[in-house]
Order: sequence, then C-alpha cells, then structure tokens
Amino acid sequence: MSTKYNLKKILIIRISSIGDVVLSTHLPRLIKNKYPGAIVHLVTNSRVAPLIARLETIDKVISIDSDNRAKIADEVNNSDYDVILDLQKNSISASLTEDYKGDLRVINKFRKQKLEMVYLKKFPEEIIHVGERYLDTCRDLIQDDGRGLDLGFNSHSNKNRIIGIAPEAFHKTKRWLQNRYEELINRLINDGYVVRIFGSDKSTLVNLTENVENFCGKLSLVETAEKIYECDYFISNDTGLMHIASACQIPILAIFGSSVKELGFTPYRVKHEIIEHDIWCRPCSHIGRGFCPLGHFKCMNEISVDDVYNRFKRFKEN
Repeated sequence: MSTKYNLKKILIIRISSIGDVVLSTHLPRLIKNKYPGAIVHLVTNSRVAPLIARLETIDKVISIDSDNRAKIADEVNNSDYDVILDLQKNSISASLTEDYKGDLRVINKFRKQKLEMVYLKKFPEEIIHVGERYLDTCRDLIQDDGRGLDLGFNSHSNKNRIIGIAPEAFHKTKRWLQNRYEELINRLINDGYVVRIFGSDKSTLVNLTENVENFCGKLSLVETAEKIYECDYFISNDTGLMHIASACQIPILAIFGSSVKELGFTPYRVKHEIIEHDIWCRPCSHIGRGFCPLGHFKCMNEISVDDVYNRFKRFKEN
C-alpha cells in the first residue's frame, strides 16, 4: 500500500446497503480534515444517494444502477483519482476499477472469520467494528478525530421525550416479534413518551394506541433521517435505520437476534446497549436469514417485553 500526503481527488465506493453506506460517512470528514482542498466523490445506489448528497464533505455522489454501470466504470477508469477506496469488494465494484492504474485500496471483509463464527462458533478475541475496518483502508492518509458517523446534523437537544422505534429488518431472523413491539410501544406511550415508528409500508404493526406517530411508508429516506434526528432515544432491530440513528448521535437500544456483536455491526461510536439472548446457535448467518434454520427462533422468542422495557428504563438513567 503506497502512501500519499497531498491528495487532491478521492473516490469512495460503497454501493449497498443503507446501513453499510451510512457506516462509511466518517471517512469523507476525516479526509477533508486532513486535506481541506481535496475533492471527494462517492459511488452508491440510487436509494441512498439523496441521503448522502446532503453531506458537505462529499463533493459529488455518483448514483449507480444496472443501466449506467458501464458508463461509470469508464469514467472511473479514466479519472484522475489519487486514491480509490473500494469498501464494497464485490464483482460490481471490481468492474468499476478493473482498468484503474492508481492507488486502489480494497477492504478486507474477513470472510473466513465470519464463516468460522457461523459454522464453527469460533469467535475472534477482539471485536473490530466495520467502521474501523473502513478506516483501515486509509489510516496512513488521515488522522482519526474519534468522532462517529456523519449525516450533516450539527447539534441535538435531548429532552428525554421522543423515542424512535424501528421494528423492521430485511431478514426475518433480525426482527423481534411484532406483537411485542406493539406492547412495548403502548407501554412507552402510557409512560408519557412520544413514540415515532419508522419503516416501510409493509409494516405489520396494527394494535397501537392512537397517540403513536407512525411514519411507516410515509417518508423518503432523507425525511426519515430528519425525523430520527429529532428523537432522544432509539429502539431498533439490527437494521439500516439503527445506523442512521448512530449517525445522528441518538442513544440506541438495539435488539439482536441472529446478529452478534462480533460481526462488527453494532451502533458505531454512540451510546448504545445490545439486548440479546445468548444461545449457542447464534449467529446462524453473517447477514441474516428468512427463517430460523432450527425452527425455534429462541434468539428472539426468548426476549420478552419486560426485558426490553426494563432495560430501557435502566439505559435511560445511565
């Protein structure tokens, strides 16, 4: 890996998914801190692009899809980027840089280590967050300021009243039971909190008090981030919205089912706690599954409403 200290133009590639892209948002800030005049571009997917475009630390967000992939590859390979950071490391990102002759740095995804956790239940002695692995691609180029993720929100006034809830996740084994979320939300409403629910129009929450603010399926991703930023606490599954809350510096209580902390995707550099049921079969996948392979789903079934409700009350007081 070569070292350069007068960087003028840098490209970051992180195409998917929402959480993974948000987990890269500290890098542009650190690059700009060290090289104020540098130009930073980022390649990502069209859904996340509007959210990332609001960052002042990124000069250009390049939205990629199947129709323009060849055009973007041609632009990248004929560019004058001093450094390209490939944080995606898949066939698509490889195709974008296959003819690039400059300083290309590709993330180490530690795939063997992840598979050992899933199939051998062999866990690393040290937990290394994916946000740190992103930094490992360019530590010689930047100076870490110790701050967390960045979505352009500058300050936050905590009034201890608004709780954001993200009850969904793409993979079923990452979803705490919906009826338990409903009971938890109703309890929090009865305690006088303002509760905001975030998610898609596929949300299955139905038995809710009228006082809840249900934004499921009603907001764009940018609008969702803005509403999350106004929250004082966030209770969530392991999902992309959890990482948006991290970037907003909202204290997070995260419920992990098939996920484990050792995979490196906990809330990053923000106050948080993880609620999990320690059972031998976790993780059953390094990304999540559509079903419990053993059929019992104990990792989520054995986390009760009392577990989450009482943990939140303690979390809030600390």
